[in-house]
Amino acid sequence: MKRKSFIRKDEEGVSPVIATILMVAITVVLAAVLYIMVIGLAPTGTSVPTGVWGTKTVMSSGAVNVEFGKVSGDPKPMDIEIILVRNITTEGVEGEYSFASNLDGNLNFAGGIDIADIEYADLANNQKVNTGDVLKLTNLMTGSDYIIRMIWGPSGDQITSTTFSTP
Repeated sequence: MKRKSFIRKDEEGVSPVIATILMVAITVVLAAVLYIMVIGLAPTGTSVPTGVWGTKTVMSSGAVNVEFGKVSGDPKPMDIEIILVRNITTEGVEGEYSFASNLDGNLNFAGGIDIADIEYADLANNQKVNTGDVLKLTNLMTGSDYIIRMIWGPSGDQITSTTFSTP
């Protein structure tokens, strides 16, 4: 018995143009998959930035401007939380207020006896915390010592703190 061949000599495989298009398409898909895998390994930006407070300027007996110094990563104001603490004593904290710096408003201290106002001024108007941005604190208690803390909102870790007194 003689074997018959099913391959015909007059048929070709895939044309060279189609083969080239398929090779390019496969390469593009593989590059996209590799890119997505690598981008998933990159840091997500949740690391705590570093930063410092800048100048503290007493405007009057109950008003102080506290300038932001350099804060790494140019975080958004909504990612920074401000904690203002008044008169730390051996008995504890007399008043503390937490303020999301993208909102202006009143500072109502824990005891309910002190009220102050806070305003965040974005110097560059770029919706990022930059050097020169200012927290304007008014209606503070005269003759008081304060600590102001800058907190990284997503993790609650402290970035920096500083103290000031009102005359």
